Formats: sequence, C-alpha cells, structure tokens
Amino acid sequence: MDNNEQVLSRFREDILIRGLSKGTLETYTLNVRIFLTYCNRPVDELDVEDIRKFLQYLIHEKKSLPGTVNTYSAAIRFLFAVTLNLTLNYLQIPARKGAKPSPKC
Repeated sequence: MDNNEQVLSRFREDILIRGLSKGTLETYTLNVRIFLTYCNRPVDELDVEDIRKFLQYLIHEKKSLPGTVNTYSAAIRFLFAVTLNLTLNYLQIPARKGAKPSPKC
C-alpha cells in the first residue's frame, strides 16, 4: 500500500468486514495511527522490532497499564496479520501480565 492513510483506510475496512464493534474500530484505528506516527516510516518498512520498540516505549516512557499495552499490541497484530497479510512471530510480541487483584477477606 502506498501510504499510511491508505493503510488506515484498508485497516478500518478490515475491521468492519470482521464485524468488530464500533468501539474496537475506533480504539484500534487510533492505536495503529499512534504506532505509525511513532515509527515515522512507511508501513512496508516496519517489522517485529519496530513493534517491540513501540511497546517498550508505552511501558517505560508512557507508563501505560498492561491492559492498554495489550490493546495496542492486538491492534498492531491485526494490522500486520489481516490488513498487511504479513506473518509475524507472535512469540516475539508477548502479552503483558496484569496485576492480580488483592484477595478479598
């Protein structure tokens, strides 16, 4: 795909075709837009290392919660797997472990 706006347009179409919710559409689109802006390169030049660097940025610089990081990760994985039709090694993009709730007495 030629540019990131075309990629985002196709990404939105893919989400709608899958029947995902409007909330998922909005969240995933915003997350992927932020990812692409962070990387500041054409999407066809991005790879797993770019994803890992971005997720580390979210964790260490932005101090994002595990659920937020996992939502970004899911949106980016959808972008690569569905919209770009690229195979990733998902073991290289692990999910964040959340804090366990305190036991109730």
